Amino acid sequence: MTSARSKRPVGELPGDPARLHLHYGHGHPAVPYDFEDTLESWYVKVTYGLGDEEWEDEESRAPAAGSEVGHVILWRLREDTGDSGWEAADAESGDLEVIASAVLGRSGRAGYCAAFEKAVTHPVGDLLILDRVHLDRAWRGFGLGPILAAEAIRRLSGGCCAVAAYPAMGEYPEDREQVTEAYRRQAKEKIAALWESIGFRRFRRGVWLLDTALRQPEELLLARRAELHALSADFQRCGRSRSGPVDAVNVVEDGSEVSVGPRTI
Repeated sequence: MTSARSKRPVGELPGDPARLHLHYGHGHPAVPYDFEDTLESWYVKVTYGLGDEEWEDEESRAPAAGSEVGHVILWRLREDTGDSGWEAADAESGDLEVIASAVLGRSGRAGYCAAFEKAVTHPVGDLLILDRVHLDRAWRGFGLGPILAAEAIRRLSGGCCAVAAYPAMGEYPEDREQVTEAYRRQAKEKIAALWESIGFRRFRRGVWLLDTALRQPEELLLARRAELHALSADFQRCGRSRSGPVDAVNVVEDGSEVSVGPRTI
């Protein structure tokens, strides 16, 4: 497992990370049109609390209860709908097309390709695609992106033989001249390391896969949950000792925020 130290002191958190909530949303017409029966979208909203709490134990910089602080976007590519999975993905975005091209047979209707069948334990079922993880800047740099992604995957991957991701640039510095090929490569490697920390492994053509039949993703999820509990405990200790130096607070293992590429948090 790859992990890294948090880039920011725990005292810079805007609120207790244990109070984050994930809300799952999916809508579709009664009669699906185009590729809606083949490519299913899921928007997971991340809020600070549920909206009816009062944070008497936190400073005023904490978000209002129930406010949205981020989101996770996933897609479910369904098998055997009669449509071409590749065409459905290509109609949505270039990143999804890259993933579909890497995992599907040539026609997009012939099921998974031989390389995918070799890489996945039980290559039968739908494919879940982790497309983007985004957090407001105040929440970035504490390792929360992979934790939120792993929780969303746990709840949406039922019936899926694998989860795919394509690490790619999504956010750019103000000075575009900094974005050299080496800069892009380094950014992709950092993001890929975050996904590796929740069970993704390099596949091909820049695509990474998480095999849902393996125990490792579940074990890594438990490890990420333990890190979240530790981060919350450190935040609470920091709040109780504001008169002392913030540098005394422990720093927990990280994964900067992510969206599956740095479009990633």
